[in-house]
Amino acid sequence: MTDADWLSKRSPAPPEELASAIRDALKARNITSDAPTPTELLETAQSILEKVLKTECETRESALALLTADALVTYALEVANEAGQLAGFPEQAMKSLAEIENTGDTARK
Repeated sequence: MTDADWLSKRSPAPPEELASAIRDALKARNITSDAPTPTELLETAQSILEKVLKTECETRESALALLTADALVTYALEVANEAGQLAGFPEQAMKSLAEIENTGDTARK
């Protein structure tokens, strides 16, 4: 199974353009396992957010990138819950995402 197969089994299925962006983001990070881990999904979202914050969200592509990051964080939480790994994971995710925001603020000043 590939990441595309994993994603196609999610319910509800994401719109095709978003699904394609998710697949591309996972592929760019060489994540092609049967089922990405919550950490892999979160780290992929973080990578996208870091890139977007460097552009100050000034391009149309930023909208799709932000939606992709959001979807990846959501899937990370869902997968953690399904695997019984939710304890502490949401807090870890929010802390990691907040650190990205601080980095972005510094870069823009």
